[in-house]
Amino acid sequence: MNLDDVLDSVNKVINLSEQYFVELGDLFPSLLNREGSTSLQNLQTVLNELYEGNEKSNHLEAELFSDYAEKYNPLFEELNNKISTLSELDKMIAGIKEDSEQMELIALNAMVISIKSGERGQAFSRITENLQRLSNDMFIFSDKLLEEEKQLIEHINELQKIFKNIMESQKKVSQQGSNSSQAVSSLISGVLGPLGQMEQNINSVYPPIQKAMTTLQLQDIVRQSLEGIKNCLLKIKNTDLLVAGSDDQLDSIELNRKIFEVCNEILDYIINQITNSFLEFDQNWSVVTSLLEDVESEKQNFSSRFLSDISISGENINTRLAQITGDFEKLMSEFSNYHLVQKDLLHTTQSITEKARTMYSVFGNLRPVMSRLHHVRILQQIEVSKNEAIKSVKDSVTDMDNLINSANNSLDIMETLLSQFITDTKNLLTNFTVSISKDNDNMLILRKEKGQYFDELKAAQNRLAAIISNFAVFPMGFEDKYRRVASDLSGISALNVELKEYRNHLNQIVSDLETKEKDLLASRGMITWQIKNPEYQELIEQLTISARKGATGEFSGGTEDTSSAGDITFF
Repeated sequence: MNLDDVLDSVNKVINLSEQYFVELGDLFPSLLNREGSTSLQNLQTVLNELYEGNEKSNHLEAELFSDYAEKYNPLFEELNNKISTLSELDKMIAGIKEDSEQMELIALNAMVISIKSGERGQAFSRITENLQRLSNDMFIFSDKLLEEEKQLIEHINELQKIFKNIMESQKKVSQQGSNSSQAVSSLISGVLGPLGQMEQNINSVYPPIQKAMTTLQLQDIVRQSLEGIKNCLLKIKNTDLLVAGSDDQLDSIELNRKIFEVCNEILDYIINQITNSFLEFDQNWSVVTSLLEDVESEKQNFSSRFLSDISISGENINTRLAQITGDFEKLMSEFSNYHLVQKDLLHTTQSITEKARTMYSVFGNLRPVMSRLHHVRILQQIEVSKNEAIKSVKDSVTDMDNLINSANNSLDIMETLLSQFITDTKNLLTNFTVSISKDNDNMLILRKEKGQYFDELKAAQNRLAAIISNFAVFPMGFEDKYRRVASDLSGISALNVELKEYRNHLNQIVSDLETKEKDLLASRGMITWQIKNPEYQELIEQLTISARKGATGEFSGGTEDTSSAGDITFF
């Protein structure tokens, strides 16, 4: 075997191992570098932002609608009570109207009697005619009161109807908001769960990679050890040019054998170091490979469930987001309906207040009529008491007197009821209007919040489309670096096989040298040989020290030898 070929092979191994280790020195830290976001992390960010926005709008919505019915139901119970008050007024007005009709009949009968009395009944006739006119006025005003009361009740009923519409609209807003919110929460929780599991497995990839990096510690050991072998081989002596069987030839053969034995010891050390290191590396790298396979499987499953346009699970993110945004469009439309109903509500509350005032104004017209009726009643009584010709209408005058007093008492009660109704209704509706205005303002805030979230949803669709189009769970280039690490380590493993082959060659060379040395010694009648050359003895001592240092990977390279190495044949 040619020494130059051996040296070339050693240099080749040195250069290749250096190349592999330098690249691994760059690849391993790069694999562990997690700077920059991945598609998975970007997807998590988008979903978490949507979750936070959803929670914020939900909280605001809950505050607005939580006590809505409790706040307004008492109002309408009170309005129902006011309608009961109006029912009482209605009965009294009907009573006054009935009294005015009876007064008119009584006045008509009295008029007939007074006419029959001739001249003596003329004064009473004029009084009765005035009473008849006043009773007719009472009838007209009573009828007007009933009409105003009817309109007032219609307005109150309209208010209740509007409130019912508001409650229904509020219920729709709340229900649609809740449905949309639940849909968002369901989407996010359904996606974040698998993403979290995938992220957990991704994170578990890095510790075994970190452990596998210990392989890099071989770099200096391999390089220094191979340089030691190279330096040893440079000290090989050419024995073919020496006198056969001479002391110089035997010294050189013994020296060469010792050198090759040292080289074998160093090779044993290198091979053992690489083999032991690769046992640990293989354990860690098999864990990495298994985890990467799990992550890839999870990624494929996740993609088929949530990212694929032909997902059979119905969990496609884009499809569900499109449905949610469609629901939000309906929600925003319902907000518009709510505000329209709110405007009708405010208008109707104003109409109720105005109609109650109008009713009171009409009621005020009855008071002067009642005062004049009392005056006419007194005149009638005076006329009947002094005029014997109309004594027969005395009972009618008494009946008239009773009717007027009854009507007057009813008016007193009506005035109290109506006045209290107007005051209470005014306060009630004023408070209601203030409360409604506040709710309307809050609804505008909620609408703005929901609108902003709606915009976020639409923006999220665009962001998700970009993420989904190239979904990756590791930093860019991770898979390629992983393959390159495996390739480089496979190259180092192949070099180890090559080193084993070199060791076998060197063992054969040592065996051949031992055979040649025995043959030469036998020709001289000797069994063993001790090197006589002092320089060779010193060199062997240095090589022995080098062999010992080889066990720790430390080499000084021995004493430099300036002798040239030519073509040497070892066997």
